[in-house]
Amino acid sequence: MELEQAVATIATEPPRRLRMSELLAELGALEAEAPPEVSAQRTHKLAVGVLVDKAAEAGFAFLVGILTLIAIPFFGLSTPFGLAIALVGAQMMVGLRQPWLPARARRRELAITMLDRCATMLARRTRWIVKLTRRRWAPLVQPRLAGLFIVVLALGLALPIPIPGSNLIFLIPLFVLAIGVLEQDGAWIAAGIAFTLVDVGLVVAFGATVLIALRHCWHWLF
Repeated sequence: MELEQAVATIATEPPRRLRMSELLAELGALEAEAPPEVSAQRTHKLAVGVLVDKAAEAGFAFLVGILTLIAIPFFGLSTPFGLAIALVGAQMMVGLRQPWLPARARRRELAITMLDRCATMLARRTRWIVKLTRRRWAPLVQPRLAGLFIVVLALGLALPIPIPGSNLIFLIPLFVLAIGVLEQDGAWIAAGIAFTLVDVGLVVAFGATVLIALRHCWHWLF
């Protein structure tokens, strides 16, 4: 009888979801493409400060994950996205408890439809991630450790390297690290660190190209 009740309880429990998906849903994002008439009504915007404050310390990884998803289709804009993610990673590295952004950045608004796209992408293309994440390898679940490698990857992303698709070699491990911190999964953080070390090796191998990119980045900043 107890076994039957346990099976029935498991059957009625909703499937586990990624914390990033849950946080997006709490912010009002839709996980499926809305009909045109519904999309036309979803014209409200969300302040970046509200998004940042949504998850306390997890807000670091949440913000990194969202910026990574938003950056994927924006080829040619890797420098501002990379610098923004590096700022978040640096705060993780020094041990801040909650992300800090300048007041002007906090007031900046994002269209809810942009968050809809992120939620839809997660729902459609990352269902397999839910099955591969769980709490494990606790010693590696350290925001400061993840923050260090996020900074390295984000600075690599900020380099305007003139190679098609080069952004993805930084965006993918950034997303892996964000998932690892959000899901408290040390195995994912270890994978993100391994990807980072590979990326560093590639950057060293293409040193001349990186130096040219650094000059472009310096001129963009100053």
